[in-house]
Amino acid sequence: RSCCCCNTLAGHVLTMTSPLISSSASRLLMRHYRLATVTAASTKKNYHRCTSNNAQNNNLSLPEQHSLSNGTLRHKLRTGQPTLGVVTGFHNDTDHAETLGLLGYDFLWADAEHSTANASTVANLILAAERRGLPTLVRIGYGYQNVIGHSQKFLVAGAQGIILPQCESADDVHKIVDAVKFPPIGRRGLAGERWNAWGLGGQNNGGGDVTLADCVRTSNDNSIVGVVVESRRGIEALDEILSVEHIDFVFVAPTDLSADMGLHGQIRHPDVVDMVDKAGQTIRSAGVSSGMLALNGDDYVKYRQLGFQVMVGVAHTMFAEGARSLKSRAEDYESSGGE
Repeated sequence: RSCCCCNTLAGHVLTMTSPLISSSASRLLMRHYRLATVTAASTKKNYHRCTSNNAQNNNLSLPEQHSLSNGTLRHKLRTGQPTLGVVTGFHNDTDHAETLGLLGYDFLWADAEHSTANASTVANLILAAERRGLPTLVRIGYGYQNVIGHSQKFLVAGAQGIILPQCESADDVHKIVDAVKFPPIGRRGLAGERWNAWGLGGQNNGGGDVTLADCVRTSNDNSIVGVVVESRRGIEALDEILSVEHIDFVFVAPTDLSADMGLHGQIRHPDVVDMVDKAGQTIRSAGVSSGMLALNGDDYVKYRQLGFQVMVGVAHTMFAEGARSLKSRAEDYESSGGE
């Protein structure tokens, strides 16, 4: 990577190595440019060593302090603590991802199912979120024959975990565990990727060298496996689904569930709410965190009181409600004659 001083010097070199300058002067300037580049790289390496040694994150054994270095999110999920995330399909906008991190949300749910997002666009979201200490979980699309291969692209991009939609069997869970976890737990392929600083190594808090084996152990400890049940068949299979190890949370999706029940979009219908509630009880009785949608503050309170721990807002709804509120207030004011 370049730095400002190197770029400035490089500009001078490009200017000075013109036909009007002697070859000896050009060689001298190029020699200084190479020296400056090496010095900058060395300085940056020492800086990262110092910041790694001074880091306070728990369970740190990955270089560059990717969110996988910190087991906070998975610890909250595994111990049933409340977490608040936001699902987003705004994959071409990174500013909102940074904003959510700055506001203190627990995680970003990047949606690659109900959006046109791909691994490249999600990678930009992840970079923005990581900048603000916000872990990203990616919900992949449903129906892919090769769950491992499809998930791998988002894990390479830096996702801390994968969320599998339309989960209806233990076999579905085994596939996503295989995709997220390295051997001996799963079958994820190992290479230099964003989460392990592209295999460049580094130092841990104790000053020791970080190996790929260290990275794998930390990833298996802190990576997250989530599944979504969104049909009566999925809810009926909950006991089977929950029997699989390494599952961190089960999210009950009310919109698709309402459609499956013939109540399309009626997510607050008493029958839908009752089925969601019973599903949540089954999930929590197995010692697994249960997740639910919170389109507003009232939804959050309602489902937290019912025992749900993983609450998820929707970025588009947040934007639409804010825009609608302003527009409505403006219209009221103007229609009243400015009173």
